[in-house]
Amino acid sequence: MPSHFDLDTGRSSKTATRSLYFYIAVAVVVGIAAFVIGILIGRFAACDESGGSSQAQMGTHDRITQEADPEISGLLINAVNNVNIENNLRRITEKPHIAGEQADFDLVTYLKDAFTSYGLDSVKAAPYDVLLSYPDDNNPNSVQLLDASGNVTFDSLSAESNISLEEGVVPPFNAYSPARDETGDLMYVNYGRVEDYVVLANKSVNVTGKIVIARYGKIFRGSKVDIAARHGARGIIIYSDPADYTWPEEDSRVFPDTVWLPPTAAQRGTIYTGDGDPLTPGYPSIRTAFRYPQNHTKTPLPAIPAHPIGYGAALHFLQELQGEEVPEDWRGGLNISYRFGPLTTGQVRMNITTRNSRRRADNVIAILKGAVEPDRYVLIGNHRDAWVYGSIDPSSATAVMLEVARAMGQLVKQGRWRPRRSIMFCSWGAEEYGLIGSTEWAEQYVKTLGARAVAYVNIDIAVQGNYSLQASATPLMYRTIFEASKKVPNPNDKEKSEGRGTVYDTWKHSFPWTGNDLPRVGSLGSGSDYAPLLQIIGITSVDFRYTYNTNKYKLGSYSLYHTEYETFETVKRLLDHDFTYHQAVGQVAVEMLRSLSDSLIIPFNVSDYVWGLENNRQQLDTDYGSLLAQHIDNYTNLETAIKEFAQDVHNFESAVAGMDKTDPMAIRMVNDQLLLLEKAFLDPSGLPDRPQKKHLLFAENANDVYAGSSFPGLIDLLFEIDERDETERQARWEEVRHQFSVIVNAIQAAGFTLRDVISFTEERY
Repeated sequence: MPSHFDLDTGRSSKTATRSLYFYIAVAVVVGIAAFVIGILIGRFAACDESGGSSQAQMGTHDRITQEADPEISGLLINAVNNVNIENNLRRITEKPHIAGEQADFDLVTYLKDAFTSYGLDSVKAAPYDVLLSYPDDNNPNSVQLLDASGNVTFDSLSAESNISLEEGVVPPFNAYSPARDETGDLMYVNYGRVEDYVVLANKSVNVTGKIVIARYGKIFRGSKVDIAARHGARGIIIYSDPADYTWPEEDSRVFPDTVWLPPTAAQRGTIYTGDGDPLTPGYPSIRTAFRYPQNHTKTPLPAIPAHPIGYGAALHFLQELQGEEVPEDWRGGLNISYRFGPLTTGQVRMNITTRNSRRRADNVIAILKGAVEPDRYVLIGNHRDAWVYGSIDPSSATAVMLEVARAMGQLVKQGRWRPRRSIMFCSWGAEEYGLIGSTEWAEQYVKTLGARAVAYVNIDIAVQGNYSLQASATPLMYRTIFEASKKVPNPNDKEKSEGRGTVYDTWKHSFPWTGNDLPRVGSLGSGSDYAPLLQIIGITSVDFRYTYNTNKYKLGSYSLYHTEYETFETVKRLLDHDFTYHQAVGQVAVEMLRSLSDSLIIPFNVSDYVWGLENNRQQLDTDYGSLLAQHIDNYTNLETAIKEFAQDVHNFESAVAGMDKTDPMAIRMVNDQLLLLEKAFLDPSGLPDRPQKKHLLFAENANDVYAGSSFPGLIDLLFEIDERDETERQARWEEVRHQFSVIVNAIQAAGFTLRDVISFTEERY
């Protein structure tokens, strides 16, 4: 077909083409000239001291490469006010606020209004439709002692506190217990751990078809229920023994005179061993979600009924037990002879009427937008729901988080500061039922957060004692909390006069790390909202609080844990009367957030990960080294991989020390590498038999949700491996070898994240 030129002029196609090339050439020359002139104009305009848009562009470049203002640290620390925290706690604990009920939704509104008034840039609620669990108000749970004729001689309801009659206070119950009426013989199983049932087996004590009674402590209550079910028990009563929750050697008094547990108090709590909504594992429980039926959930709901009681009620059951006396370390603090059982006469009846129910659970997410890297998120969070008033767990931390948000928002509103990166304040819903709010949120936003989240600061409880700071963390967060705690004044004036001027000083004095001139930092297990953010997304995390002297008091937890006695007045009168310990926790938190969100280079000390890995390896070698060496030909590969990782870390830190910090792309590249490091230890397949737990180095012990476990996949597989038959044992060792290889590969992959693009493909292994 002829061109338009052909139709208008009659010239040949060839001539028209030459003309077209001529015009194109002219246009290119003109374009180049304009571009050069533009550069010259821009060059001189940039040098123009009169200002203008070009000057603003230079200011933006300077901001991108600007180090954090050191004065902001002191301003924020000083802004955290103890009186404000006290007022926050008083307001939050006015009413019981169990998840899924109106009082909890009222707090959602209160928090949204507070965050908005503080000047945060975005405040939203994130609702989820989840399975929760509640006792039946019209037919209360009870445990009864029956005589030989079946008559009731004692009912646990008679020993519960009268405070349980107050409006909104749910009576003691274990969430997700199946509703069932069971009657049977009673057997005492100590803490209900795996090793306790080994003792029972050695004594030829069989609990099959019986109801067992176990004391709280040592392991997660849900693990007690699962272990009892595996041994054939038809029900379990869990009680708080005075040996685990009082300290008569020092003070025989109990609440309300002291913090020690009274006989009427019972510890509420979930017995579901999974995380998140039981019906939507792995995916968010939103409107469009697929839901499993309750009898076919991936992590099974509890199989046998369970119920908590206080030691005042437990005495009536335990004193009636006959049989052989238990070993000395099984004996609690009641003035009786502890025996295995069964009852001298009669039986025990458990009438459990708890019902599961679909309810709404809300998170509240408030964002303080970053000025330079708004797409990078530093998170701080704690849960909002409580079994009753929750003045310690979790409201002490909610009160602190609100004050931290106020202090930061105030500085932004004054125009004195805005963080480099965005800060997210997260109030999680339904944590007490199994980390539900945080898990559903992590599952919904795993892709976004996986690429953008920097770190997570978790404060489940701010103050459970006034002895010292206590922390657990992944290695990247060690130095961040060390440095923050060095800047916060010691809230204890007596310790100040003795030369311990900072929170860090007392922490190091109270909980020294054996073999290191540092405070001890524990490993992260589960039981709080850092778990899904670390396990699902790979966000490096820390959890900290002020606590009691755990070196001296070997307690199951702080004494009033999950009871109706956790009130505002309890905290004010018995723990922190002027709220200076709460203030100290808030000051450590605000400085950590400032450092993580405002530092030019994210303040992760990568070499601490080498140290953490090597500590884990040495512990593994101590516990299982000789056994592993017999069955894994390349067992030394673990030590070699850690040494090679150490070399990658050294090279990375040397490169960062010599980098051009005026180059914004270099800064971004280094920070991206730092964000990738923790995620390198995630395995998409998850741990053996636990696909939702993906971190290969830090996860809870499979037999105790509360306890952290290093190389958890290996530890799970090695547990009681020699007690299996030959076929099962060989199959298990094959799994051990596979998991060992996965761990070594993850350490290698972590090293790769620290190499630049030139050495990325370097052959080493």
